[in-house]
Amino acid sequence: MNRFTMLSRLSGLCVYVLLFCGAGLSVTDSSMAADDPFDISGTVIVTRVSDGDSLRSGALRIRIFGIDAPEIKQICYHDSGIKWPCGETARDRLRALVKTAAHLQCRLRDTDRYGRLVMQCFANQKDLGRTLVEEGMAVAYERYAKDYIAVQAQARDAGRGMWAGTFDMPEDWRKAN
Repeated sequence: MNRFTMLSRLSGLCVYVLLFCGAGLSVTDSSMAADDPFDISGTVIVTRVSDGDSLRSGALRIRIFGIDAPEIKQICYHDSGIKWPCGETARDRLRALVKTAAHLQCRLRDTDRYGRLVMQCFANQKDLGRTLVEEGMAVAYERYAKDYIAVQAQARDAGRGMWAGTFDMPEDWRKAN
């Protein structure tokens, strides 16, 4: 991404940058010649886990990078046909992961069309997105990132979480509901 593109993307984040001070995030300029000259990263104190891939830190709305988790009302099915609330389960698992650390270490990767910060976050050096995909509580959001595709294949092959039965991909479920 060239410097002009990054600057125009960052200009849309000016309100967030002001809020970053409270969240413990910082903006650094790596170098003028670098492909990706800015890095916004730092500590985030989670004030709410909205669902399996969304958090809040005060006024900041954060989407976990590279994953798509089932929606809160989404239902999945075990191989036996028994229903289970996979959306609520994914949210609860993200809550549990977040609670393992006093704060998260997060790095801005993008912003989405809803104005949320798309961040890769770690709790005690554990990548939250990767962990959720590994456990079958989220899928790799392949349209936006390729980082967790191999991890998803392992979860699918092992029949972990949602892969233990049948489910609609979260994006398809949102379109239908």
